[in-house]
Amino acid sequence: MSTIPRTIHLVAPSGYCHNPAAAARGVARLQADGHRVDNSGIIARREQRFAGSDSQRLADINGLASLASLPDIVLAVRGGYGASRLLPHLDYSRLRDRLNHAPLALCGHSDFTAIQLALLAQSGTRSFSAPMLAG
Repeated sequence: MSTIPRTIHLVAPSGYCHNPAAAARGVARLQADGHRVDNSGIIARREQRFAGSDSQRLADINGLASLASLPDIVLAVRGGYGASRLLPHLDYSRLRDRLNHAPLALCGHSDFTAIQLALLAQSGTRSFSAPMLAG
């Protein structure tokens, strides 16, 4: 069975990736199936228990509003803790304007659910509870 190649953009708004080898295998598997994986550099990012500073992690989400072209899938690397710290600083109006009518699957679960629910409540942006890259 062949798959339709998709562009997958990784975001890391929560905890750092505890198992970068597993995440690398996940990226390799997606690429072997013909998908393009963007932003994989965030897998190695770490500040304390987070996947980068608050500003870096916030930029992962707010940056979706300014991507030159939207991916097919936005996939959280993992959950953990830290997404709730970002909620007051999300650019809900820009994200709504860019994402709400795009054929985009915003995917994750665990701590990422806080961002998903905030986007739904504040901007009507829909998302999917789905496996993460290294959840």
